[in-house]
Amino acid sequence: MGDAMKKSLLKALAVAAVAVGVLQLYTTRIMQPISIAAPLSGAEECYKPRLVKNVIVKNYNAVGEAESLYTHMPQRVVAVGEQINETLVALGVADKVICAVRYGNPYYTPEPQYAAGYNKIHFENFVVLNAESLVAMRADLIVSGQSLFTDKRLKSTEFWNERGVHTYLPPNANSPTSRKHKESLEDELGFILGLGTIFDREERAKAIVQEMYDTIAYYKKASAGQPRPKVMILEELGKNLVSYDETKLAGDICTRLGAYVPPSPLGTISLEAIIDEDPDVIFVVKSGGDPEAAAEHFRRNPALGSLKAIKNKQVYGIALNYTYNSAIKTGEGIKKFAQGIYHKL
Repeated sequence: MGDAMKKSLLKALAVAAVAVGVLQLYTTRIMQPISIAAPLSGAEECYKPRLVKNVIVKNYNAVGEAESLYTHMPQRVVAVGEQINETLVALGVADKVICAVRYGNPYYTPEPQYAAGYNKIHFENFVVLNAESLVAMRADLIVSGQSLFTDKRLKSTEFWNERGVHTYLPPNANSPTSRKHKESLEDELGFILGLGTIFDREERAKAIVQEMYDTIAYYKKASAGQPRPKVMILEELGKNLVSYDETKLAGDICTRLGAYVPPSPLGTISLEAIIDEDPDVIFVVKSGGDPEAAAEHFRRNPALGSLKAIKNKQVYGIALNYTYNSAIKTGEGIKKFAQGIYHKL
């Protein structure tokens, strides 16, 4: 072997050794506890430690609950989802977000009272959310849906909690076909109340939640004495039709409004089963697209022409943001369901 070749080989080995060292250092950084310095000022200095309960998620499955101790108000928040970011605007804490990420629904529209604050959000359009990128951000709180917490994305909630990073996830953000966990309006509104506790905005959160309960009470009173309508909430996912029954948030809301929502234990449903149920009202859920176009596609299905809901023109499109992991959108979702069910009120 010539001198030139030996020098090239030694240089290559040296570069490889440095690369391995950097990789080991970076891996150690991920696996070691993360120290978050959160300077506080003004009213935040009066922040009192508080316990907040939330779900433990592994591979997109809620496997239990745990309490997290917050000793200071989060200052470096990663917030994923349009409605989650709008909720932080509603609570007046959007300034704590260092990385805001959309799910990417081009039809998402903030509620008028929050539009000004929402439209100021700088959404990161090209960020890749994984363990490495979040470590680099030095986040102290991650607020997102459950679907991001998989081995290939953000690992588990426990992975972050053990390293000093809080996680706060909507308890109702389960798979649409899953029936392992009963979703409820209380859980969804509890998510808002929990954010209020975390950010010391309890009174604001309570006012938001109370307004939603007042809306339900109004429609229940206004519809008293009317026949109980049968309601189905459906969504096309690929070749399957998903039916959201009373074990899902959308079904629970409609039930609380006085409707009957037929059970769908398998999660998916056939056209034949829909025809057998013959509901009075149908809501067609659409994710990432035009809800009205989805409803019109459903209305034009020749196999469903005999349904009462189609004959009586009570088939309505509704965006997924109002029915799933809805957070601040829950209030408007309640109104949309109520107005569809009781269209003459």
